[in-house]
Order: sequence, then C-alpha cells, then structure tokens
Amino acid sequence: MQTPSHFIMTAALRYPLRRQTIRISTWGLLIGSILPDIPFTLLTIIYEIYYRIAGISVPAPSIMEYLHFDLFFNDPIWIVGHNTFHSLVVNGVLLVIGYWLYRKNGRTFLFWLAAMTLLHTVIDIFTHSSDGPLFLFPLNWTYRFASPVSYWETANGAVYFAIFEYTLDALLLGFVGRKYLQHRKGNTNAT
Repeated sequence: MQTPSHFIMTAALRYPLRRQTIRISTWGLLIGSILPDIPFTLLTIIYEIYYRIAGISVPAPSIMEYLHFDLFFNDPIWIVGHNTFHSLVVNGVLLVIGYWLYRKNGRTFLFWLAAMTLLHTVIDIFTHSSDGPLFLFPLNWTYRFASPVSYWETANGAVYFAIFEYTLDALLLGFVGRKYLQHRKGNTNAT
C-alpha cells in the first residue's frame, strides 16, 4: 500500500480510538503510520542524488531500477533501513516496551507508534508480492511472504487494488474532513 494511504487510514482510525478508555498519542499514531517507509524514501533520495552527482554508472537501465531491484534486496544498508520498522519482531518489542511505559507512567507515544508500525507492516505483508517486508527481521534476513495481491505489480492485481485503495482513501478523507468540520463547528459554538 502506498505511504499516504497508511497515513490516511491512521488519521481516520484516530476517531474511533479516541472513544476508548486508553489515552492515545496522536503524534505516535501518525508518525507510526509512515515510519516504516521513511528509511526507504530517504535512501532512495540520497542514493539517487549521489549516483547522479558522482556520475557513477549502474548495472541496470536506470538508477532507480538499480536502487529498487538490486540494492533493496542485496545491500545490507538497504535491508536494515527498510526492514527495521517493517519487522513484526522489532515492532512487537517496541509495543511491549511502550505498553510497559504506559502502565508505569502514563506515557503513550511509543505504544501508539509501535501499534501503528505493526498495522502498517501487516498491511504491507498482504499488499506486496515480490518485494514484501522481511517481517521476521533481524531474525531472518531473507524470508518475504509472497502475497497474491500487490499494490504495484500489475501481474498481481495492482490495477484492481489501486481502484480499491484510491476509493478507500477518498472515503476516509471524506470521513476525516467531516469529523474535522464537526470539531471546528463545536469549538466555534463553544466560544
């Protein structure tokens, strides 16, 4: 699933979560929703700039193909960067620590950050076919679940998934927008 979709889903999820008795951290929720994809994005930008400025030729038709189809699967920097926060193991440990911190002193940021990175990871496991996350990282550096559905590979239903994803995004943006306007209207009436 695309990074903005993860963010939109989490922004919408915030509203029903606010009705629960446990305190939430909005920043933890929102940062956690995109944190797994941030290292990949930064690596792509940094390496793209480096290879262009240095004028280094790559053993692929384009720099982007080299980064995403070679380094992504084979370079330890890319493997660690992309899979640390796509790991059920790492995020599970963070969730336990976050829950302990919440129980000990009421701090919720780490708990909600880890909960949303876990949600992001589970969604990615089932929406990536050839390039899924190494969700058992760092215990296993090679196993990727090959989902029958891919958000970007046309051979695995990407066209249909894109329709689903964009429709879901539009509906959730409408929901979040309506909630925001209701909140603003409530604050305006209170003053």
